[in-house]
Amino acid sequence: MHRWIVVLVLLGLVACGGKGAAAVGEKKLDLDSDPLALLPAAAVIVANVDARGIFDGTTVGPQIAALADRLVPLGDDAGFEAKRDVDRVVGAAYALTGADVVSIVSGRFDEAKIAAVTKARNGAPITKTMYSGHATYAVGPSVYTVLTGKTLVAGSTDGVRRVLDKIATGKIERALPPWVVETLQTQGAEVAVAGDFATQPLAAAAFGSIRLPWVEGLKVARIIGNFDKPGMNVAATLTYTTPAQASSAADGVRAITGWIKLLGPFLGGISLQNFDVQTAAADVQCKFSLDDQTLGTLMGLGTRLLAASP
Repeated sequence: MHRWIVVLVLLGLVACGGKGAAAVGEKKLDLDSDPLALLPAAAVIVANVDARGIFDGTTVGPQIAALADRLVPLGDDAGFEAKRDVDRVVGAAYALTGADVVSIVSGRFDEAKIAAVTKARNGAPITKTMYSGHATYAVGPSVYTVLTGKTLVAGSTDGVRRVLDKIATGKIERALPPWVVETLQTQGAEVAVAGDFATQPLAAAAFGSIRLPWVEGLKVARIIGNFDKPGMNVAATLTYTTPAQASSAADGVRAITGWIKLLGPFLGGISLQNFDVQTAAADVQCKFSLDDQTLGTLMGLGTRLLAASP
């Protein structure tokens, strides 16, 4: 009789094992279809960038690609080129344990080649560790991990780990407020940024000795942009605690044009076009355009600053 008991137990284990394997297959997480769902909760700033549209459809695409290559430590030996391999970037900044950032990069990534690289583009060593079952790679303060051949996560150590912690829970769902998602998915926007400062106010309303009145009382920021004639068009809505703060902020934003007119000739001819600022209750609505020359100058300044940085 005991033999039959053993057989039944073995059959039960096999059956449970088979069912378990199927369950694991059924619960396999989709890490590619919704980058926003990978972001942890409590982001202060979230951005969505249509990298493919910018690279392929704008006059400054090559310059932006050059900037991206400067920022990304991976190079040809990793089988990676930003302009060729990146389609979309979703980024977020947090203020939970300092200034933590993380980006979900969608595109095409050669996991084997990336894993084999031991030095970054600038020669810095790459340190490999494991966290929550995923190989992570560190270059100085920057960390990245390849989730799949279509999704890479990069950012600060804590930022990347929070994404991996969320994946470990087995629940991949959006933790962003609906208004943030709506801003990021604005039709026609190639760049969209949403800032939620209601629970985590901006720390300073000054840059050195220069006051920034448009920072005081800022609760929510919505910014969208596209690369269309004359170069890039930007629209922003800034929401404040009171209408009085919004009115003061509007005056501060208007003052920016004076600084640009003063310093623009010394910075390669930077200028703003179609500049307009309006207030509506506690909102400041701002629109402006950058021409191709200004965009090219800004990209060139950014490239030189990165080249000069350690």
